[in-house]
Amino acid sequence: MAPSRVDLSDAEVVDDHCHAFRLPELLERDPQGFEARLTLMGMCAMSSARPHPAVWARAEELVDSTVYSLVARRWLAERLHCDPTAEAVTEARTPALRADGVDYIRSLLDDQCVTGLVTDEGFPLPPIPSDTFERDVGGVPVHRVVRIEPLIVELRDQAGSYGELEDRFVEELERAARDARTVAFKSIIAYRTGLDVEPVDRESASAAFDRWRAAGWSETRDSAKPVRDRLLDRTLAVARRTDRVMHIHCGDGDPDIVLARARPHDLFPFLRDHPDQAIVLIHGGHPWTQVAAYIASLLPNVYVDLSVLCPWATSAIEPALEQLLGMVPAAKLLYGSDQASEPEVFWISARLARAATERVLSGLVERDYLTARQADAMGRGILGGNTQRLHGLAG
Repeated sequence: MAPSRVDLSDAEVVDDHCHAFRLPELLERDPQGFEARLTLMGMCAMSSARPHPAVWARAEELVDSTVYSLVARRWLAERLHCDPTAEAVTEARTPALRADGVDYIRSLLDDQCVTGLVTDEGFPLPPIPSDTFERDVGGVPVHRVVRIEPLIVELRDQAGSYGELEDRFVEELERAARDARTVAFKSIIAYRTGLDVEPVDRESASAAFDRWRAAGWSETRDSAKPVRDRLLDRTLAVARRTDRVMHIHCGDGDPDIVLARARPHDLFPFLRDHPDQAIVLIHGGHPWTQVAAYIASLLPNVYVDLSVLCPWATSAIEPALEQLLGMVPAAKLLYGSDQASEPEVFWISARLARAATERVLSGLVERDYLTARQADAMGRGILGGNTQRLHGLAG
């Protein structure tokens, strides 16, 4: 009988969704907050527009009862050859990073065969140039995702009218697309006015723009939403013309998200109305992953990104991945880490995702749903090949 265990230990990983960091700033951080910054709670406390000292203190307290944190601590202790305690890991990690940060980060990526990073330049701000980040990660190829919301703010404040805003917005997107590093555009409209995006004509957007400006740019559904909805539609038009992918944040986020309107359910009419455009649901609609799976099983050009599930769902990655594989063509599932705090997240996330993918696919082979060859091809696609093909990256 053919072996049922799928071995993806040598599979290349291409991270479909992550964020850059500035190495000098990384080196200046307080080492004592390292473990908290690895967690979803700690990372979101850092990125939120409304940070609160009590939130950060509580995030640090909860590390010792978080499965993900305990796994990360033990794995890092093995890698750093130290005791699996918070103090020992921090004490060993700090000089390793500070002695040669570039070499340390590259070693983490190489250990998990991470061969490419698709980086959302909308966080942190100001944007970190892709070539700068590529140097800081030791030359691993970095590809650029242009987020539209900072561009809207920049142009909005300069525009005398909505027409001027839209025209300059389209020009800037087209200019960005001429950069060979640009592989996608992205929107976080779920953080602004919600995913229930509606068709808006230019005249209606113009009237809303005047109201929005008069209201001091307050993010209201009456004034901001028509403008943002219209500009998202214009972004898709540019993406089609320039053969770029569209990424849309869908599902959970930090405390600033409009959670009541961040569900894949809300985005469905917009996705249905743009059937010819490749659109990635960043974060896979989590915690509404089953709905995202249904949508991706129905609409051929909707893809599901696994970030947030990877790495922070930890033991729950496997049931979610099995559910996705049961409904969605495997060619439309993309690994991502959403790393936005510490470089170790790249390593921990890839290791968790590789192991979970192996176990889920091995189970499907054991239960006679897939052959070992089919499962191997699916796993290699999920971890890296699908992102390469979708975004036109060199394999």
